Amino acid sequence: MNYQIYKLTPKEHLRCLGMAAGLSACIAYLFYDSGWGMLLFPVLYIILMKRYEAAGRERVQDQLAKQFLDVLRTVSASLLAGYSMENAWREAGKEIASLYGEDSLMGRELSEINHSVNLNIPLEKLLENLAERSGNPDIASFAEVFAFAKRSGGNFVTIMEGTANHIRARYDTEREIQVLVASKRLEQKIMNAMPMLILAYLKVTSVGFLDVLYRNPTGILFMSGCLIAYGGALTFAEKILRIRM
Repeated sequence: MNYQIYKLTPKEHLRCLGMAAGLSACIAYLFYDSGWGMLLFPVLYIILMKRYEAAGRERVQDQLAKQFLDVLRTVSASLLAGYSMENAWREAGKEIASLYGEDSLMGRELSEINHSVNLNIPLEKLLENLAERSGNPDIASFAEVFAFAKRSGGNFVTIMEGTANHIRARYDTEREIQVLVASKRLEQKIMNAMPMLILAYLKVTSVGFLDVLYRNPTGILFMSGCLIAYGGALTFAEKILRIRM
């Protein structure tokens, strides 16, 4: 499985379709007062799909990092208890299966790794393959250091603990950042909706007030410019609050 590619589920596709249809209808009514605004539906659908795919990739990456951290903890503890490297990874497979289920991300990966080890495939090669598919810099760094230590006879327990501490520190820092910006994200969502709400208020309470902006070239160009500026502002606000380590 390539964790750098996220495929939407049928439920997410339907959600994107519904949201795109709703947004298209709102834009057609508020910005153009015409059914021609529904022509934006395919564009909005593609944009929403890209956003859902990006959010899905981030969610999968977070799950993978968290589960991989637990794998390193279990392997390190098993090595300290006197297990061989191969048996330590088998114990990690059992632990992850009990914590997250056999069908979890690392549950499937460890099952495949342990099966491949039984076929005499080197563990470092399997970890390198996982690192390439994961797109996670911590897993990639661990696989590189693990392969070097395997060749030179390094202290695996120290490597495991050092990598686990590094990933834990990064994970905890990122969670703290997300907590700090949570209130700002709520403010952003409220401000995102304000232009649409103001237009809806004027349309409902002041009938005919906005008619000068509809069904004429100048008005259509002006409202199109406002819509583009609105979309740009939404994108800019989202990038400001997208803080990733």
